[in-house]
Amino acid sequence: MPKSKTYEEFVEKFKPKKTTDDCYTPELVYNAIRDWVCKEYGVDPAQIVRPFWPGADFQLYEYPPNCVVLDNPPFSILSEIIKWYTFNGIPFFLFAPSLTCLSGKDTVLKVNHLICDTAIVYENGAEVRTSFVTTLGEDGIVMQTAPELSEIVNVANDENQRTKKGPPLPKY
Repeated sequence: MPKSKTYEEFVEKFKPKKTTDDCYTPELVYNAIRDWVCKEYGVDPAQIVRPFWPGADFQLYEYPPNCVVLDNPPFSILSEIIKWYTFNGIPFFLFAPSLTCLSGKDTVLKVNHLICDTAIVYENGAEVRTSFVTTLGEDGIVMQTAPELSEIVNVANDENQRTKKGPPLPKY
């Protein structure tokens, strides 16, 4: 028996909706960023933690001593996350939407904003202009560009897109 359109609309209301908080980073892109952070700031990859996943509470995560958070947090609560990490002295390198990465009035002067020329295509298909916020590096720097990081992310993002699309189609 075929389902009615009304039934399909009813069921659709209960399916979880994708938001900008559902922007999971492709592994190839994440690894490129991780490698750059480890080289740039002397971070031991074994010290990196990723506390953000569906249903998790970053405040309840058990942070080991000397860890560094390197992750793509929910963008909707980025200011709250930065505030909590800076208050608790947990070093971090977080993804941030370029458009709003400087908008945390309570934290904007406490962290460094690495402004990049990148647009990452995340696992849900969303393409987001992405920069980064961090407590790593020299104290007192509030904003800087990161052209080498931009290039590395763009190369990884392009490679990730090529592998998803398959071989290029001929153009006539």
